[in-house]
Amino acid sequence: MKKTTFKFMVMILVLSLILTGCERSLTKGSADVPTSTSEIPFPVGPSTNPNRMTEIVAGTQTAMAPAEATAMPEAPAEATATPEPVAENPEIAPTQPVVFATATPGSPTTYTVQKGEFPYCIARRFNVNPADLLSINNIGNNVAVGATLKIPTNSVWPADVARSLRNHPTTYTVQSGDTVYRIGCLFGDVDPNTIIAANSLQSPYNLTAGQVLQIP
Repeated sequence: MKKTTFKFMVMILVLSLILTGCERSLTKGSADVPTSTSEIPFPVGPSTNPNRMTEIVAGTQTAMAPAEATAMPEAPAEATATPEPVAENPEIAPTQPVVFATATPGSPTTYTVQKGEFPYCIARRFNVNPADLLSINNIGNNVAVGATLKIPTNSVWPADVARSLRNHPTTYTVQSGDTVYRIGCLFGDVDPNTIIAANSLQSPYNLTAGQVLQIP
């Protein structure tokens, strides 16, 4: 009975020692459990390193710092076309106005003989009597080119002689040596100025053999 009581007391003592050791272990362990604060959202171990908190905060700030913006390559500037200089309008030298001959209205008081003309031709053209034309100018049938003749007034071409030598209007093919004045004489009563105007000829009214003219 005494042995049993002794064993029981020894067991109680051993259990007491074991329980005491467990409590110390739990107490020591609870001191090492990391704690959390409202400012740091992760557990922090025992403060064996007094600068540990500063290192953690600095690391957190470094991690949370925005990354440096990567420099984007600038887009190449669009090439702008260089406007070509606009040439100023060149000055146009004034040209001589083109003068077209017109038919002589009525009968002039004087007339300058042209190449290919003769007194009878001039009398037919201006509807005057050839005899009066020769008499007033004291000339014969031949007269020099460039001579100025007086055209008589109150004189008429003889009624029994046709003034026209060829039918017109028509066309005429230029022959070698022809002038508009000679062609006018060939037709009798055709004014050379009307031939010039009808064919838009320009001074000095040169003609080419084979050229076809309109005869009004």
